[in-house]
Amino acid sequence: MSESSSPPNDALAHASEPVRVDSDLFRSRGSWRNEFECRIGNSFDGRITFEVGCFDAGFLCTIAARHPTMGFVGIDWKVKSLNEGASRVAAMGLKNVVLLRGRAQDLRQIFADGEVDEVWVFHPEPCDEPNQLKNRLIAEPFLGDVHAVLRPGGALVIKTDHPGYYQWVLGLLGLPEPAWFEAARQKKSVENGTPRVRARDLMRPADVPGPSSRIASQFEIAMTSADFWNDPAAMEHVQGRSFAGEKTLFESKFVRKRLPIYYAELRRR
Repeated sequence: MSESSSPPNDALAHASEPVRVDSDLFRSRGSWRNEFECRIGNSFDGRITFEVGCFDAGFLCTIAARHPTMGFVGIDWKVKSLNEGASRVAAMGLKNVVLLRGRAQDLRQIFADGEVDEVWVFHPEPCDEPNQLKNRLIAEPFLGDVHAVLRPGGALVIKTDHPGYYQWVLGLLGLPEPAWFEAARQKKSVENGTPRVRARDLMRPADVPGPSSRIASQFEIAMTSADFWNDPAAMEHVQGRSFAGEKTLFESKFVRKRLPIYYAELRRR
């Protein structure tokens, strides 16, 4: 279901676990830790993760069930998906999950400064047509908002199956693209073991943004990987993290096709 065809918010009233909408979306700003302490109890460890584009909350609920002392907030725009997610939260009895109907651009209204430990953006909309590039979420305005709501040392974690989006992120960070991207463009042979690349999804080098001094001043680059699930350094880096070892639905589909998942992690300065 597209965003434009999503039914009105009152359809969420039938969800097994209410999803916050409209002005209710912002009611916990500045008091999320108090809310999760009330929901979870004294075992709440104070950590809060925010997932942008949680879809039906399948991935979020899997992680939340394994980490009952942490708080998780998911946001999406599609009502049907959120209804499914709300039913899942209720069926699993997860007191440590809250679902919101809203947009990532609402971030500063949802959370106060320094209130979040991790922000996850997994498989953002590619917006890969030339006239859509300006709509990509990972850009200075959104990253500035993420910087504000993260605690010092908190992390933004980005995963995408789209090589062009990965190029975009690398460009903003001032990092070069993998050498095999150009080989894929030119349809040259590559070494065995090199990740497969869908050349049609690659950006023209002229369209890749240049390094952002603002982003560099706000974040340090903790990790990038052009083949996350087959990268020992990346696996070691995320060891012990709540999402370690768990694939999203999109990741599972692409890994089965032997296509890489691209990863970038930024730490708030």
